[in-house]
Amino acid sequence: MPPTPFTHAAWDPATVVGGSSLGDDGVVTDRPAGVPAPPEVYDVSYVVADLDTGEILAAKSPHAWLRPASTLKTLTALTLMPRLDPKRVVVAGQDAQDAAGSRVGILAGNRYPVGSLFDAMLMFSANDAVYALADAAGGYERTVSLMNEEAARIGAHDTLTVDPSGLDDGAQRSSAYDLALVGRDAMRLPAFRSTIVKRDAVFPGGKDKHGKAWPAFHVYNINELLTHYPGAIGIKPGRTDRAQHTFIGAATRGGRTLLVSEMGSVTGSWKPTAALLDWGFAYADQVTPVGRLVEPGEAPAPTAVALPQLPTPGAVPTTGEQVAGTPSGTPAAAARSGSSAYGRSVLLVPAASGAAVTAAIVALAVRRRRPRLRRRRGRHLPPR
Repeated sequence: MPPTPFTHAAWDPATVVGGSSLGDDGVVTDRPAGVPAPPEVYDVSYVVADLDTGEILAAKSPHAWLRPASTLKTLTALTLMPRLDPKRVVVAGQDAQDAAGSRVGILAGNRYPVGSLFDAMLMFSANDAVYALADAAGGYERTVSLMNEEAARIGAHDTLTVDPSGLDDGAQRSSAYDLALVGRDAMRLPAFRSTIVKRDAVFPGGKDKHGKAWPAFHVYNINELLTHYPGAIGIKPGRTDRAQHTFIGAATRGGRTLLVSEMGSVTGSWKPTAALLDWGFAYADQVTPVGRLVEPGEAPAPTAVALPQLPTPGAVPTTGEQVAGTPSGTPAAAARSGSSAYGRSVLLVPAASGAAVTAAIVALAVRRRRPRLRRRRGRHLPPR
């Protein structure tokens, strides 16, 4: 079953980031007669955009809040690459070695170049590399804070980072629109572009806790679009049990570069991405853009629809769901059920509470972060 989006406030259409039509559910296009609809894909939401101009050619529920899985590592890279020298060598901690999910095989106490950690994070989606990079950037909490600041700076207001690896933690979320923003801005970093197209890279070995030496080994790129789609130039796949499959992809053809972001797919195949790219390349000059990717610093957070009478602060809603990820007992939990402009049941909250709510959610999640115990079924290269 595909994932269900988080419940969130109904936005004032005039303030929807990227354009009012992007607040709609379902497929959004503006095409003349004779131009077919975008191909049907298994995604809960997607965005097809021109990487250079930012024009959005087609979208499906682009601002739906969903879990990003490892596509969030694109935001991790966007945040940390400008801050960390790739030649710097860091000593990995036990938290990195004990990472859950996909791991490259970092050994605590060993030294790793930052550049190699970025290779492992972006090519192999290694969670242990993420935590080692977070330590290098000032720690887990500091990295989470920086990522949320970066998301707000570029206009990715649907995004809330709780775990920089993308694992399903707390209220962690993003949207297809935000992933497209993050992907476009990351592609402006030469180091990011050069890393995501590598087919393999050599990762350092080390000694385990028993003193056994493990030699250096090859890390490969798990992005199948690079292998199968002519002109593909990135970017990042992701998958968790709750997010299902997510993806940010980009390709160049005939002097045009298109970006596709997808969330909530039940298939991890590269073929739906290829179908969306094919449609975009075929009809980009014939469709009217339905919105655009904003520039950093341009777009404030959208405004929630105002309530005639706000509930008493601290009250718990008696109808509808609680606002996704909002701790009860906070002002933001005093929400009430409403009806959105798009026909679905939503919860309305005061617009001014957004920043405070985000801070409260992140602080709560970080304090309650579970220990990351190694999972033997997690993918990693060297044995323990």
